[in-house]
Amino acid sequence: MLAGVAMAALLAGIVIYALNALQPLQNAAIDESFSLKGAGTPPAGIVIVAVDSATLLRIDAQLPIPRSYYAGLLDTLHKSRPRLVGLDLQFIGVSEHPAQDRELLSAFARDGPVLVAVSDAGTGTPTIAGVSNPPGAVPGSGAVDTDSDGVLRKLMYVQVHLQTFAIRAAEMIQRRPIPATQLPGNHAWIDYAGPPGTYPTYSVSDVLDGKVPASAFTGKIVLVGVTAPIGKDVFVTSASSKPMSGVEVQANAIDTVLRGFPLQSLAPALSVLLILAAAVLPVALSLRASSLLVSLSAVLLTVAFGVAVELAFRRGLILPVPDPIVSLGVATGGVIVVENLVERRKRRSLETLLQDFLRPADTAFFLSYRRDQSSFVARSLRSVLIARFGDGSVFLDETAIEPGQQWPREIEEAILGCSAMLVIVGPYWATARHTASGPRRLDDPGDWVRREVEAGLARPEIAVIPVLTDGASMPDRSELPPSVQPLCDRNAFVLNGVDLGREVDQLVEGIRRGQLSPLRRAGMGHTAVAAGDVPLPPHVDGEDR
Repeated sequence: MLAGVAMAALLAGIVIYALNALQPLQNAAIDESFSLKGAGTPPAGIVIVAVDSATLLRIDAQLPIPRSYYAGLLDTLHKSRPRLVGLDLQFIGVSEHPAQDRELLSAFARDGPVLVAVSDAGTGTPTIAGVSNPPGAVPGSGAVDTDSDGVLRKLMYVQVHLQTFAIRAAEMIQRRPIPATQLPGNHAWIDYAGPPGTYPTYSVSDVLDGKVPASAFTGKIVLVGVTAPIGKDVFVTSASSKPMSGVEVQANAIDTVLRGFPLQSLAPALSVLLILAAAVLPVALSLRASSLLVSLSAVLLTVAFGVAVELAFRRGLILPVPDPIVSLGVATGGVIVVENLVERRKRRSLETLLQDFLRPADTAFFLSYRRDQSSFVARSLRSVLIARFGDGSVFLDETAIEPGQQWPREIEEAILGCSAMLVIVGPYWATARHTASGPRRLDDPGDWVRREVEAGLARPEIAVIPVLTDGASMPDRSELPPSVQPLCDRNAFVLNGVDLGREVDQLVEGIRRGQLSPLRRAGMGHTAVAAGDVPLPPHVDGEDR
């Protein structure tokens, strides 16, 4: 059953992993890792020039602003000798002022190469300001691909036919192509440097007014984009629930590509091994620990796994989160179920073995003892029997009789309903007296122990077993009143008390096999059966032994 639990847990984790059934939870774990990571040091080689609200006020215009302003901005930035200028702006079609379009196209030719965001309509020939492939302008698709929950977590390699803005920027910087094999499935995780506002940002109006020193752009990647709220060019990202402008998303994407895609998912084979470990660990622990300890261990393993996930993330490795946890949960739950099933099966097996001995709805065991001699033994024996057969399986006068109830009636009813009477015989069981000079208690017809034994012996369907404790031996027949003398014809069981649970199991097994049942052959005396001994049935002779 435990092997089946491990297989079920492993199968559940692998199926969920293969089908991405819990991808929303995986995405949430990634977002949480970014949140715990917080803002890092932004790459020194990337700055943003923003078309912000201050810029719109300065030129007293709405979006889109006149293209001539971008021409002037390119000239200003070119003088700073930047490493690359990228415009996360789409100049679609011809504007209402052809002269301004010509100014922009001339600026591309003067200050190029300039990376310009375009939309790939699938024609293979993108246009900028109405011109196909104008000199100095390098087209790159400005498309992004959000997840089903609307969060932007990955960059694309290509949109239809055209490489995306970030890929083209990296190729221009590194002067070599980026292989598509580096982005399995056309996507790669964006390793965000931090939440919105992480990258140094300057206003277009400040740049045009000469308020920003040229050194701010020298040798750096300068990205121009709209950050004004009216532009609505914002996205919810893994880095923060606060919207991030599109140009800052492009900055993070370019930095990710330039650093060789540092954020990678764990390889599928290793993910399966991780799921396997999560499925096997609880099962392995259950071989040496209870289900309670396994459950506590599962909680600790989950916490440790969470810490490992965050540490791995900070080193650029994304571990699968929900799939191993599901396997761990299924395995832990299965271990608990198996333990309960095994315990029930053991109990049912004992009940089946003893079904001819233990009658439903009756008290299984009646404990007869002298309180001043064997109370501790009786209570210990009761605890072990209850653990095996349930709370209602044992009658003990100290616990079974409620205050105000009549002793004779309750004791007699318990004896009538029991299946076995265990008579606990200590060293002074037969010789106990009320006073030093008084008669023995057994000689008193009203002695409760005597009456209990008499009542049990009077019912042939009840197994009456003397249980010898503390080194006691069975008294001789001559030492007992005639009504109690048949007790000497019963096999006695020696209870050493070294391993009470094991000894009780042997006692019950002896009852089941009839080894401690009444001896029916005339002329046979009593036999003491020690824990672990198996007496021979009457028909087995020495040669058969």
